[in-house]
Amino acid sequence: MDLKKLWNVIEHHRYTVVCPVVAAAIWVTAVGCTPMTASPLDEAKLVNASQLSIEFKSWEARQAIVAAKFEAAGEDLTRQAEANEAFKQTLLTLASGSVADWSGLVQLLIGGGFLGVLGDNIRKNGVIGGLRSKTS
Repeated sequence: MDLKKLWNVIEHHRYTVVCPVVAAAIWVTAVGCTPMTASPLDEAKLVNASQLSIEFKSWEARQAIVAAKFEAAGEDLTRQAEANEAFKQTLLTLASGSVADWSGLVQLLIGGGFLGVLGDNIRKNGVIGGLRSKTS
């Protein structure tokens, strides 16, 4: 069958041939073309509705993890501040004998200085002793 005969058959049954072809094109367009949009997480990637939903749930889970980390860090800072304050109060109470006051702080500082001088003298004596043993 040559093209002229085929064209004549198509021309004779024009609507019988064209309508199913148009209907098939409409069906392919309606069913085969899934709506796509740019991904909010990666602008270069196109996603459909189900992929967008998965990306959103994944993003939401990551945000919950980050929020939990921030909350844990805040609690840790609060706990450290409370422990630091308790330690300071304990030192001041020990230094003053009972109630933390300025005289107790001065007493603590003088006592600490005395212990520092004592430690330095012990260290210096060790260094001098080491130098003497090398020269002998």
